[in-house]
Amino acid sequence: MIDQMIVRCEAVLDLKNATLGDGHYYSSLPLCIIDCVFSRGVRYKSTQNVIKRYCKHYNLTEFRDRTLEYPDRESQHTISQLIKNIESYGIENIAKYVFCNKQRTSTRSGILKAEAVYLWAKVFERYGIEVFQDVIKIDEEIEKEILSIKGQKNDISLSYFYMASGNDDSCTSSRHMLRFISEALQRDVKDVSEVQKIMHDAATILKKSYPNMTVRLLDHTIWKYMSE
Repeated sequence: MIDQMIVRCEAVLDLKNATLGDGHYYSSLPLCIIDCVFSRGVRYKSTQNVIKRYCKHYNLTEFRDRTLEYPDRESQHTISQLIKNIESYGIENIAKYVFCNKQRTSTRSGILKAEAVYLWAKVFERYGIEVFQDVIKIDEEIEKEILSIKGQKNDISLSYFYMASGNDDSCTSSRHMLRFISEALQRDVKDVSEVQKIMHDAATILKKSYPNMTVRLLDHTIWKYMSE
């Protein structure tokens, strides 16, 4: 099974030159949340525009240097500051005038994505998660609260959050990923745990030929190929 995955990866992916995208090097944790929420079900360019508008409005640096090192705590835009910014405008107004995006988490009974960002941030604030260095505090109880937010029920946004915030062992079960793996194995793959195992095993094998390979990098390389 894993041999078929390796064959497809090496046949169609540019593994030799694989690099992570800018979205894996945000300057602060709030930008990771905004990305994860706004990127669901839309072209990624619109998500990038939302983040650029937020950063421009509050005079924030969008990305850190391309390093796995986190910025100093004192230099990061915090979760509490994100909450303060949203509350000072109100959900509707920050969606309209700052994010300039009034998308909802779903077309049926969904909430504004701006509200989902706010609710996610409030969960983190309650547990003292303010900057990148605090991500280690996230446990199953916190994850459960995030998944209870409208539009976050399946784990794609949460998995992507871990990737965006620096976890090299994370991958998503996005439609692109499911399609790529299903085509490689020539059968439908839908189980999240199976996707995680396949990606972990594939990255481990590929690392022998491509030393920089990680699960996160393989995920991003597949996403880039499939989205193009």
